[in-house]
Amino acid sequence: MSFFFPQGSFFGIELAGKSLEAFQTAENVTSDNIANVNTPGASRQMVVFEQSPPASGPVSLATNGGALGDGVVVGQVQRVYNESYTDMFRGANSSQNFYQVESTTLQAVQSTLGDPNSGISVQYAKFQAAVNSLVSSSSTGSQTNLAQAVLTQAQSLANALNTAANSITTQKTQTMQQATTMVSSVNTILDQIATLNGQIRASTAAGDSPNTFEDERDNLIDNLSQFMSVQTAVQPNGSVLVSVNGQALVTDTVAYHLAPPTIGTAANGSPTFKIDFATQPPAAANAPGIPLGSGQLAAMQDLYNNKLIPYGQSLDQFASAVANETDRITQSGYDSNAAAGTSLFVPIVAGLPITASNIKIGINDPSQLPVSTLTTAAGSLVVPLNSANNQVDTATQLTNNTSLANPPAAPLAGSLTVTVNGVAQTFNYNTAAGANSDSINDFITSFNAAQMGVTASFNSTSQTIVFTRNPSNEGLALRAAQGANASSPTFTISDSNFTPAAAGPPPVPATPPNGYLLGVLGAAGLQGPTAAGVQQNATNALGINGNGVANSLVTMFSSNVGVPALQLTVPGPLNAGVPATIALPLNPSFTNLVQVGQVLTIDAQPTAVPPAPATNVTITGVSFNPVNGQESITFTPQQNYPLANFSIGSAQTQTLGQFYGGFITQVGLDAQTANSGTTTQTALATNLNQQRQSISGINIDEETQNLITYQNAYSAAAKTINVLNQTLQTVINSLGVGQ
Repeated sequence: MSFFFPQGSFFGIELAGKSLEAFQTAENVTSDNIANVNTPGASRQMVVFEQSPPASGPVSLATNGGALGDGVVVGQVQRVYNESYTDMFRGANSSQNFYQVESTTLQAVQSTLGDPNSGISVQYAKFQAAVNSLVSSSSTGSQTNLAQAVLTQAQSLANALNTAANSITTQKTQTMQQATTMVSSVNTILDQIATLNGQIRASTAAGDSPNTFEDERDNLIDNLSQFMSVQTAVQPNGSVLVSVNGQALVTDTVAYHLAPPTIGTAANGSPTFKIDFATQPPAAANAPGIPLGSGQLAAMQDLYNNKLIPYGQSLDQFASAVANETDRITQSGYDSNAAAGTSLFVPIVAGLPITASNIKIGINDPSQLPVSTLTTAAGSLVVPLNSANNQVDTATQLTNNTSLANPPAAPLAGSLTVTVNGVAQTFNYNTAAGANSDSINDFITSFNAAQMGVTASFNSTSQTIVFTRNPSNEGLALRAAQGANASSPTFTISDSNFTPAAAGPPPVPATPPNGYLLGVLGAAGLQGPTAAGVQQNATNALGINGNGVANSLVTMFSSNVGVPALQLTVPGPLNAGVPATIALPLNPSFTNLVQVGQVLTIDAQPTAVPPAPATNVTITGVSFNPVNGQESITFTPQQNYPLANFSIGSAQTQTLGQFYGGFITQVGLDAQTANSGTTTQTALATNLNQQRQSISGINIDEETQNLITYQNAYSAAAKTINVLNQTLQTVINSLGVGQ
């Protein structure tokens, strides 16, 4: 018998030896998988077996013609990795971290604003209740405890605004600090990715398997996705390009560091959180910054720019409107000492505008709380307008009305000049039949509709016309013309048809009472001896028993007001459908308070041809001049305003309570969105991670089974070598080689 072993007598041993080597490698790889079952980022590695190139040569049996197999080798150690699931997971991971950060911060803000004991809503309600108590008691300030309660609740409201504003400021500071720490972490990750890129590139070039390096790199990119939206692209040399919304973060072995967050300036002048690359020179203040997409850093940016800044602006708008509306009323009255009223709310830091963080009460003595407003009913400058003991029918025409003491013999046409808050306003009257002042009723209705800060009424008991300073009846035109001037409790009314007596002998008599409307109405004393009229003040017309200020405050609580307190007169004209850009006054009270989407009201121009009604417009653009700090707004009117000037102000579309309620609702909706987003994106990220782990993750049960399989194969190969060795020994001994 003869034996033939191709390629040498040890061919079978060589085959078995290759098996030993291959299965040993497989065991090592499997053992490495098991060892890294809890290692973050470790993916499953799999041995890919390949047939060794066949051996060729003569054989002993014709049936075995051709080439013989040369055993098994390890072709590669393959890294099991699913890129599509990983990309989806990173996107969900970014969103999850975005909403988690927002949820935490917004819950803190909501807790501060919604404090059931000291929140702004509670204190505003208590302030209203204190004023209502003052009205219900018909107090004029003599009941010190009620006046003190108003002051106490006003200060509590100011304190609540201070606390809320300081909380927002604290959250903004913490946002900046946390973002700065995050940027440092991001830069460290970018450096590590760049280093691994170099190691992977070198390993790939040498023909080695860089699986472990790739696991580490992908785990770092997963961590990076917590902070921002990231995209990756594997390059031919094995390195990966990491970018955020098209801007490179890592290219090969180069990492582009981020600069710490800075506060830039938005187009409307608002401060804006942004992150730039750490470049030399640094990016300009008005540069847009890196588009972060999602993740924790993006959440910090969104919180600062789209939540905390608007929240602070809304608080400032509310505080400024409360102070403006309240002070306008208190400055229009007198206190119990007959002293002109002052502002109830003032800035903490004098000279700066009132904001939520800069507001306090300016009256500490309850006797100085303005309560009363001027009314001619308490003075002696108006007299009964009836003749003898006649009862005047206020619906009867004035001309030739015999029940009047001074009926006009013919219709009168003229104007009353009503001066309030330093602004002279004109009321055109006509007593002809069907005109606006043909009867007392029509005059009162038309006069009050002009909203000049003074209202008229008829006292049927005393048969007198009564004019009352009424801060609740001030129109947009008066407010716009008043500008920054403080409100005043006094007023003056004069009649254009009145001519004063000429000086010197022989004296020329003044216009007879039936020759001008004030005379007809028994109010000749308001006109006085001069064309300028007599100023109504505490000396001659104080309604000491009135409660006009408190009543006006109650009216204010339930009336629509403009928020923020923006009111100005603007040069015209305006053309319908043509965008208009208007510069706001250089007043820090307005800075950052006007926003795109805000509704403004253009006051009526009744004397225009044709008359232009009051209309609302929406701000479509806000620009900011960084040189002088002036803001400009853009809107498109739908009505022609042909006169040279027009008044414009915040639309009076909601009460102060409704405005603040809407603000709180928005904060609640934002918090709810963040909470819902956290729940949804956490579930999505968890599911996606489970899906990718089911593919690339290490399953210890599966790996244990593989280890047993490879161990059995290894044992079989070892036994084969042992058999071949024994056979070879028998052959050698049979040939006598060993003797």
